[in-house]
Amino acid sequence: MVAVVTLAAGTLVPSRDAHAQDTWQFHLAQANTFYRNRLLPKALDELKIVVADPEGRKQIKAWQLIIEISNKMKDLDDLIWALENGREIAQGQEAAQMQAQLYRLKRVYGRVTFEATGGSGKLPTKGIKLKIEEEPGDPEAKAYYEKARIVFGQSGYSVGQMWLPAGDYELDGEIMKIVAGKDTAVEVAPTTDIRFGLEIAGSAGARAGDESTGVAGFQGGLTVGLGPHIQFANGNSLYVSAGPSILVGPQSTADVQQNAFTNDERASVSVGGSVQVAFEFRIGGVDVSPRIGYAINMLPAGMYYSGKVISSPGDGTAGGVVEGDFVVPTLAHGPRVGLQALLSPALVKGKRRPRIFVGAHAGPSFHHPQWGDVTDGTSVVGIGGAVRSGEEASAGGYGSGPFMVDTITAGGDASATKIFVDVQGVVGVQVRM
Repeated sequence: MVAVVTLAAGTLVPSRDAHAQDTWQFHLAQANTFYRNRLLPKALDELKIVVADPEGRKQIKAWQLIIEISNKMKDLDDLIWALENGREIAQGQEAAQMQAQLYRLKRVYGRVTFEATGGSGKLPTKGIKLKIEEEPGDPEAKAYYEKARIVFGQSGYSVGQMWLPAGDYELDGEIMKIVAGKDTAVEVAPTTDIRFGLEIAGSAGARAGDESTGVAGFQGGLTVGLGPHIQFANGNSLYVSAGPSILVGPQSTADVQQNAFTNDERASVSVGGSVQVAFEFRIGGVDVSPRIGYAINMLPAGMYYSGKVISSPGDGTAGGVVEGDFVVPTLAHGPRVGLQALLSPALVKGKRRPRIFVGAHAGPSFHHPQWGDVTDGTSVVGIGGAVRSGEEASAGGYGSGPFMVDTITAGGDASATKIFVDVQGVVGVQVRM
């Protein structure tokens, strides 16, 4: 019987101890112990547990300790929080002193609050750079600013909010103004911020390469890209876009043997499209965007050939041998690599705005003549206007086929793929919807 009672008592004691450790009185005692031993962060944590309890919140001693510890730790956020709550419980002279201290602080400091703009709602923890345009002359304000600068560098936007000396700041490249006694809201992309992206870019550059005259042909154009724009918690982004393009420039010129013909410098228009995968991250104070992709264009007047073709009667031709310089429709395509620099921030004073960018794209361009994948002597039909001879070109006429390739004296194999290189500078605007 004694053993049973002893065992029961032994099982009940830990439960009472566990229950006692959950009370606000226990945590207040722990806070006092930590405070006496100068373990201020631990004491502050215990006091926050105390005031989280409905009864503990009524203990003016807890709020007094929070105010004292926050002052010593230069923790302005906890200090203002404790003053706002402590004055509601304090009475008489003590309440007046808390109100006066709170009034003084809010004449000097304002609060920045970070708001997640979608996705998971979790604020990024990557460190960010805080810089004030004009350092405070007051030693106390300067100490609070230095503390905030260190915290931002360690915890980033995940701090949620923080009081700062009033003034103009640069926060991770964004301009921000803190007004004394007021809140300044800043939108922040959360861990999974997915938006619709749009890029419109103008380009200008050259095409040169295999079996050309050695004179690079100028090209200019316009490209539109649409697709998802994903910004991650660390501030980096992924952008996938696809869209149409239009280019204006001279035809790609095949080999000119013994100066049989010269480069046609008349402009022609080609249409096509491209797909790109772009990464965006910051280097120094600039967002850079390396990207890879693929481009395809149909050139109605693509490449020159010189020689003879045999045309059959009909469709506006008398038949027989047609000799001259031939302009053949061409399908051009190839991979692209590029690098762009985003010159303006996406968010200014909490409002989203278009971003200007500049950069360069380059890559090989494989050109396939579209009068057919043929060899000499094979009957072919011209595509996209058939074959135009040098004689007919002066009159603006087109032959229409069917044709047989008889002899190509310049330009190599009539069916061979020609390889050129495109290099283009780009400038444009990016919009995140």
